[in-house]
Amino acid sequence: MPILVGVLGVAGVVTAQVITTMREERRWRREQQREDLRWERQKEERTHEARSAAYAELIGVVEALDFALYRVRKSARDETLRDDLREIISKARLALGPVNLHAPERIRARLAETMLPRFDLAAGLLDGRDDDPGKWRKGQREYRLLRAEMRRDLGLDAEDLSQWEER
Repeated sequence: MPILVGVLGVAGVVTAQVITTMREERRWRREQQREDLRWERQKEERTHEARSAAYAELIGVVEALDFALYRVRKSARDETLRDDLREIISKARLALGPVNLHAPERIRARLAETMLPRFDLAAGLLDGRDDDPGKWRKGQREYRLLRAEMRRDLGLDAEDLSQWEER
């Protein structure tokens, strides 16, 4: 009889230990899942912040570039305006890097369509060639589409430009 009690006691201790180990493993897995989820959310938040900062910088530079282009288009012989345009073009090139790094492909593709007409127009104006209204209009159209796409990417409301996207 004492042997049977001893065996049952050992079996009870072993069973209790197995159950405790299983509970601990389950708890550890839940904690790990929560931690993984927290890390993923933090990563998404950092990515969103980086995109937001890159987009804001680019929008500021594009609008400054447009203002400088507009002024040079109106008085192409003013050397001060041309120097301002050169400086803003340099800043615009630097602003492209963060967007190319953080933005999804659909925005990177639209970015080229937005910036190349501006850079071509600026190069022509700085070289003394005539104004090209077609490049100006294309740049403006593509910028509005890019800005709307960036706003959608950030989860913000965006201008409905579906009639332009089809062209």
